[in-house]
Amino acid sequence: MRKIMSEVLHYYDKEVIGMIMDKYGYTAEKAISSFLKSKTHDMLENEDLFMVEFGCPAIFDIWESEQVTGDPRNSVYIRCE
Repeated sequence: MRKIMSEVLHYYDKEVIGMIMDKYGYTAEKAISSFLKSKTHDMLENEDLFMVEFGCPAIFDIWESEQVTGDPRNSVYIRCE
């Protein structure tokens, strides 16, 4: 697995974690832990999956889908319906 550049990953981490905190009222620590330990984040790190083609709101939606269904692939951004 090739990993995306750390600068790119840092940008996504900062933006998505902020969205999690804003919407769910999580503390910074809880939002960071929730996102960094997620399957969504694992997928984002994998350059071969081209997740950086999505903007931060889409990555946030994918993370939310994972939280609700247990699988980030249930997001409309990935299902390709």
